[in-house]
Amino acid sequence: MAASRLRWMILGMLCLSTVINYVDRQALSVVLPTLRKDLGITSGQYGTITTWFLVAYTVAQVAGGVVIDRLGTRLGFVVSIALWSAAAVSHAWAQGVVTLSIFRILLGLGEAGNWPAGGKAIAEWFPKARRAFAMGVFDGGSAVGAMVAPPLVAALALVYGWRSAFVVTGLSGFVWMGAWLWLYRKPAEHPWLREGERAQVLAEVEEVKTRQGNWLEGLRRIAGERKLWGLMVTRMVATPVWWFYVFWLPDYLSKERGFSLKEIGLFGWIPFLTVDIGKLVGGGLSDRLLRQGWTATFARKGVMACGAVAMLGGVRVVQAETAAGALGWVSLATFGFGLWSANILALHADMFPASRMATAVGLTGAAASLGSAFFTYVTGLLVDSKGYAPAFWVAGTAALVACLSLVFLLGRVEPMKNAEVAR
Repeated sequence: MAASRLRWMILGMLCLSTVINYVDRQALSVVLPTLRKDLGITSGQYGTITTWFLVAYTVAQVAGGVVIDRLGTRLGFVVSIALWSAAAVSHAWAQGVVTLSIFRILLGLGEAGNWPAGGKAIAEWFPKARRAFAMGVFDGGSAVGAMVAPPLVAALALVYGWRSAFVVTGLSGFVWMGAWLWLYRKPAEHPWLREGERAQVLAEVEEVKTRQGNWLEGLRRIAGERKLWGLMVTRMVATPVWWFYVFWLPDYLSKERGFSLKEIGLFGWIPFLTVDIGKLVGGGLSDRLLRQGWTATFARKGVMACGAVAMLGGVRVVQAETAAGALGWVSLATFGFGLWSANILALHADMFPASRMATAVGLTGAAASLGSAFFTYVTGLLVDSKGYAPAFWVAGTAALVACLSLVFLLGRVEPMKNAEVAR
């Protein structure tokens, strides 16, 4: 089989895993209007439930990245998706805040492995000049999943009940797991590649044999790098914007714009389509700038700055006179986050070797989840006391603040030297 075709198959599987990941996590927000009635869930309680998810997600980002680097991409992904799929199905037996919190913790522990594993797979299979686009496709599955979740989950809940919706969506992960075991191997081990193709792929991704060493020693080494801390701060400040729209948009449409569950299913997917477009545009544009000779500093950060400006659309949502206008401003903001997201992940692949990619993504993802957990909890309190306006204002301006860390903490992005690749 041609290496290019195999790459696309692997990338398709990575995108699909992210789709499933987001359908499973967003199912709760879609049925929240129903849970308010059936289980008596308030905004503050919902904020607490989602915060527990993000706390578990934070812990698992660190541990999961290290574990995946040790187990390898193939097996590490299987462990991750098996745990989160079982947790997603378990939501069908929720009885209230306590049980929902427990199931969300388990879901967070499993779902956190998707990004370290996916980033590592891309580093193993794609050359550097193609990684931002590959990251955009892979991470774009989050927008596809967030886009698919409202109509899919709403339809299942309306026809079969909200408990059955969790069962159906959760089982899809086990189907994906079987296909992944059949398809994925590292380039050096894949039986579908001919020798010439294998050598070409390995040369393109600069794969080298790395010493295993002590995992704690490797963690200490990467944790001492300034560029890692710059990425951690950047993601901690900007990523809560995305979680805000994922977790709270259906509730906003229901409480403030009077949407029914059916209307959420019909229209709630639109802002997540634009974020997917933003990820593809942002990844493709920065990759093109790199191929034309621009530095990684300008290519990645320039596109991210454009995304931060677009995210200011969130400030205008509450003031919109119509529901259509509100959705339009949200869609502009989520498009901006798409530009931002594809390139923040690509920066990891630019600066860290494949042997440490999952650990790096795991650590910065933990910082992102920690910031998101705090913002999600505060959002629940704000919505109960002051409404949605303050939360949308913070979501609209956070990425501009994160740009400061790109400039002052991350600094100039330099290509890795050969010695650094081997570490």
